[in-house]
Amino acid sequence: MEIIRDIICQVYAGQKTRNTIDLVLNTFIPEYEKLNLDYASRLDDENYVFKTEDEMINYFIENSGLDQTFYWNKNQGNPDKIMVGAIITADDKLIMSLTFDGTEETESMYFEKLKNLLNSDIGVISYINPADYD
Repeated sequence: MEIIRDIICQVYAGQKTRNTIDLVLNTFIPEYEKLNLDYASRLDDENYVFKTEDEMINYFIENSGLDQTFYWNKNQGNPDKIMVGAIITADDKLIMSLTFDGTEETESMYFEKLKNLLNSDIGVISYINPADYD
């Protein structure tokens, strides 16, 4: 079986919520590595450093019209090297992604599992570069 590097499964999750982000994180990479607190900045103050990951994520969830993408990793106990992404769009929607190395079988399995978890039939698979959303 051929291993495909950087498989990216993106699935539409509906309205942006922290519960949805946490659900995907805890399902695919529990005990994930927290984001650096300077990962993103406030729209009104680019020098502001968030005090916690929760504050940073909640800022983009609670404020309308902002777009931001977050990626979480887990280096230990993650054989498929899954990285979880949360793409927050300017129209207040959420697209969740999984990036990993695998076979055609694992690609299909993770894509279906993410769609089922999010109760969504809208998704795309790409390789190396994630899809852009307007």
